Amino acid sequence: MKYTKLLKGLLLAGVISAFVPSAYAADQVTLRFANVSTKSSVDAAKILVEVAEKESHGKLKIEHYPNNMLGDDRVVLESVLMGDIGLGQIATSELANLVPDMNVFDAPFVFNTPAEAWKLCDSKLGHDITDQLEGKNLKLMAMLELGFRNYTNNKHTVRVPADVKGQKMRVLNSDVHIAAWKAWGANPTPMSWGEVIPGLQQGTIDSQEHPNVGMIYNKLYEVQHYISYTQHVFTVQPLIMNKKVFDSLDKECQEALLKACAAYQEEQRKLSDEIDASAEKIYTDYGCEVTKLTDEERQQWRKVLEEKNVFDLVRKKMTHPEYLDKILKGDY
Repeated sequence: MKYTKLLKGLLLAGVISAFVPSAYAADQVTLRFANVSTKSSVDAAKILVEVAEKESHGKLKIEHYPNNMLGDDRVVLESVLMGDIGLGQIATSELANLVPDMNVFDAPFVFNTPAEAWKLCDSKLGHDITDQLEGKNLKLMAMLELGFRNYTNNKHTVRVPADVKGQKMRVLNSDVHIAAWKAWGANPTPMSWGEVIPGLQQGTIDSQEHPNVGMIYNKLYEVQHYISYTQHVFTVQPLIMNKKVFDSLDKECQEALLKACAAYQEEQRKLSDEIDASAEKIYTDYGCEVTKLTDEERQQWRKVLEEKNVFDLVRKKMTHPEYLDKILKGDY
């Protein structure tokens, strides 16, 4: 589904007004939460719901819709902007259409550890990027963890870029991701998550890339034999809310919601780390081959990005391209 021309124009101009349902001004406030299909996010959402209700003394009710029940990222983002969905967990690649500097979160091989990613998110530079969401009538409520993305296929072991040459693979709908995989020699095709497993089973695609938390929850290892810990992108997922809707809540509900989102972030990240640590055993017990890249092999992937000007593509898409240079140097 694509934005209408009118909506897209308003989004880019940053002038869209939020529709604030009367429910938000009532004594009992109900917010719909559009969540994704990863076990850590689905399980941790219980904390968000419980804390919001407890801290608001029953005034704030969160209705949880997991597994993309309310639509894909683009649909959910549009609905949050219109005020129809209260909270939405959205891919950074989709938010980058509104805040171009968020393209840095989809640039491959900029983080070597989760700690580096969270350091950026908590830094002034990180806030300089995410604070721009408010200019689009969005409020950042939390930064969730999906973790490092890994490459899987049914053909052979993958260690270096040459190993993916010609493979038909599913990627996110991101110009940066598409350019990176083309540079590495694969044949990338964006497709919705619901099409991935059938596509792998039917041979429409040979491979895909995804964080362990998603692969475990969706049992992707049952249809992919070779799993390579390429760890090419550390995926964070912002939890966002319509800013005007948030501002319309009374102080008690605002504070309750902020506490609930903070508790959700803490629990979700903890569960993501636990699932990520357990993934290798789950894969090998099922009979998959797990390959871990050496530092030298990882450098081959990054070198190709530099030679094929993928980082230059990221810079061109950004409002402040110097931010990427700082991040690549670890200067944040």
